[in-house]
Amino acid sequence: MEGQGSIGVVVPMPVVFVHGVGNHDEEKARNALRFRLKMFSKFLLPVINTVPREDAVLLPWWGKEGALPRWGHACRPGLTESLGGVDDAHLVQLLAAAEPPQSGRTNDVILDTARDSLADAVDLLYSALDVDSCSDDELEELATLAVPLAAYCERYRQFDPAQRFWDDVGDDSSLVEAFVGAGREPGPSGETLGGGGALSRAGKWFEGTARQLQIALVGTPTRLSAGGLRRLTDDRMQEFLGDVFKYLAMRGTPENPGRIVEIVLDDLRTAVDGAPDGEPLVVVAHSMGGDIVYDIASHFDPKLVIDVLVTVGSQVGLFAECSAFHGVPTDLPAPDRRKVPARANIRTWINVVDRSDILCYSVKPVFEGAEDYMYESGALWAHAAYFKQPNFYSRLAKRVQAAVT
Repeated sequence: MEGQGSIGVVVPMPVVFVHGVGNHDEEKARNALRFRLKMFSKFLLPVINTVPREDAVLLPWWGKEGALPRWGHACRPGLTESLGGVDDAHLVQLLAAAEPPQSGRTNDVILDTARDSLADAVDLLYSALDVDSCSDDELEELATLAVPLAAYCERYRQFDPAQRFWDDVGDDSSLVEAFVGAGREPGPSGETLGGGGALSRAGKWFEGTARQLQIALVGTPTRLSAGGLRRLTDDRMQEFLGDVFKYLAMRGTPENPGRIVEIVLDDLRTAVDGAPDGEPLVVVAHSMGGDIVYDIASHFDPKLVIDVLVTVGSQVGLFAECSAFHGVPTDLPAPDRRKVPARANIRTWINVVDRSDILCYSVKPVFEGAEDYMYESGALWAHAAYFKQPNFYSRLAKRVQAAVT
């Protein structure tokens, strides 16, 4: 059975991904989710003993029921220009406004970042990729390369090189070659990332991305005015507030749930009913998706069992503090109980927190049985970039593996 809002072919699956706000356009949502599916199949499915396949992840698309700006953001004061509607353009503007790396800033954006953190350089490359323009084969190559890149970054963190590898890397193009080339890579003796011809298209995508960042950032001021920052964030904040307001106003009751609850709940039940015996149900929820899933688990269907709930860049803690959940006692905190009681139907709760993400909140101070895990990107674009970054998937897979074993 296919859930009412699902994107893609649905078969028995152990993973459900619930997206966040602003996913109102189905075609754009499909494009964004194509790459996400491949990254889940490379990193997450293997650690829960599931044969990696893209149709093993159920994707309830509730964005069509979100709040569409009826006047096209006309309420924003001074709407006289557009910075572009795609994420990579937005990221370039935010990158220009970010603090420069400790080593300084040159035209080689990726290399500058690598001097501070190799993992951040890899994640920046992936965050800036225009995955909407990639074919399915190209996305497969990029996702395949992400696995050894993330593993290499982890090994490099544990290695103290006598000579910094970037001393022999002169520019972004050379760094990209080091990432995907066939020769020996800097690091502990004998380590290579492999690559070569099979990944040559991925290398070309990275080189093109690095060049675009260079061109876009030449001569760009490193700090934004308050007005400029508002232009960068206003549409996204309106999308967030609009979807939140509409969800809270129209979420309904357990007997008659609203459309957003109904779409997500149908797919959660489909996943439970179709899961093979002994296979855990893992629910990954981004941003407001986490609020919806917790609302379902605590109020709309408290009998629904989730083996591992992963909330990423979410506001569940904020919603609870503001008494927005029906399933949270209103008399907390109290002398005899300082936190919301743990839910038996959420067996493990992992909450990913990036302090650079202005829409991200902790849950451990508010909920029993929940753990916060820090993912420090230091990036202004943190909220939108989690699910494009290889190192995020690598760390997430390790947490989920520990929870199911």
